[in-house]
Parts: sequence; C-alpha cells; structure tokens
Amino acid sequence: MRLENLNVVIMAYSRPEHFRKVLSSCESKLEKVTVYLDKPANNSVAEEQDKILEIIQNSSLNCELHRRTERLGLAGSILTAVAEQVAKKDHVVILEDDCVPLDGFFEFMLNSIHDYRDDDDTTAVCATRTACPFNPWGWATWSHKWKYKKFSAEEILQTKNMPRDLVSLLKQNPVDGEIWSLSWLALQYLTGKVSCYPKSNLVQNIGLDHTGVHSHKEGYTKWLNSKIMENSKD
Repeated sequence: MRLENLNVVIMAYSRPEHFRKVLSSCESKLEKVTVYLDKPANNSVAEEQDKILEIIQNSSLNCELHRRTERLGLAGSILTAVAEQVAKKDHVVILEDDCVPLDGFFEFMLNSIHDYRDDDDTTAVCATRTACPFNPWGWATWSHKWKYKKFSAEEILQTKNMPRDLVSLLKQNPVDGEIWSLSWLALQYLTGKVSCYPKSNLVQNIGLDHTGVHSHKEGYTKWLNSKIMENSKD
C-alpha cells in the first residue's frame, strides 16, 4: 500500500481555522481525503461551516464530502463515519479537526497499518504516545478489528483492569455520552488489547483551547491528557 491509498477521514464541524491547519498538513502528503460534516445545530454553526466548505473548495486535495442531513453529535458522527468507512475499506485513519498531523504521521500510519494488520493483540494505531491502550488524537483501525461496543457508565466502572485513578475520577465526574473513546478504551482493558504507538508524538492537538466539546481540565479528557508520554530517546 502507498500513501495515495491511505484512507484518511477528517471530522469537521464548526472550527474552520482548526480544520484549515489539519487539511493543510494533509495536502503536503496526500492526494485525497474524506471529510465528514455534521448537521449544524444553529445559524452560527452554519456560518462557520460555510467557511469550512470554502476551504475545501480551495484545497488542492480531492475531498470527498459527507454532509449529514440530521445532527448526530460528536460521538455519533465519529462512530457512524468509522462504521461507514470500514464497511467499504480495509482500514480508516481518523483525524478530528483539532488534530494536526506532524512530519512522519502518514508514513507511520501507512507502515503500521501494514505491519500490524494480522497482529491479533493490536486493534488500533495511535499517533499520540499515551500510557494506556488507546488515544483518539490521530488514530487508525482495521475493518476486521473494529468491534465497538457502547458501555454504560456502570459497566465502565466495573471493567476489569481499568486503572484505579481513572475509576476514581469517573466516580466523581459524570461520564459524558459524547466521549465515545471511553467505551473503546474500556473494551481494550477488558480484552487485553493494545494500540501501536510511535517513538515520537506525531499529532499536535490544537483543540485544548476551550473551543471543543470537552475541557482538558476535567473528567476523562484531563486523565487522558495526563497519560501522554514524552518522545522516546531510543
């Protein structure tokens, strides 16, 4: 497989300048991407989406655009996009509109998707080095390994092998239904699966600026942020 065959999806909504940076990074390496745009909640979001559409129109990339006719929300948008993509492709690379790929990101995804395709213990490829089995800040999975299950808050708290500090934090903070990755993380702990991580972080998260849905100063997102590791010296 070559870079032009990499199935890259960008999830966009209402942050045109964030989206511009992600798309610009893609333009340096790719020929095409798929963009998903959820239905706007109000006129203000619709105006921001018009700016996103203009950015797409002016891009050098071949952009396959999927505009939702009903509002799915953050979790619904991502889960539906992944399901649609793995139904027709053997893999998918997901970039939210605040996850800017750095040098080496696409090559790492390409090589890891190939190298770990038949590794039963590896269910995802993640570009942000994290001391847990999954991080959604720039990631990929395979069609035959995507077995998503939505867990209730109670089921997550009772999941075997979940870190004590995460369980304690979740007991004190309501579990946000829009955090789809928490259920996927719980499934990895439950089944003993892992993600493939790079030696250096290959994504810059520019969404920790209070423009996104979740704050990095509280709840699960704060915990995940605390688990990000420095680049390996090897």
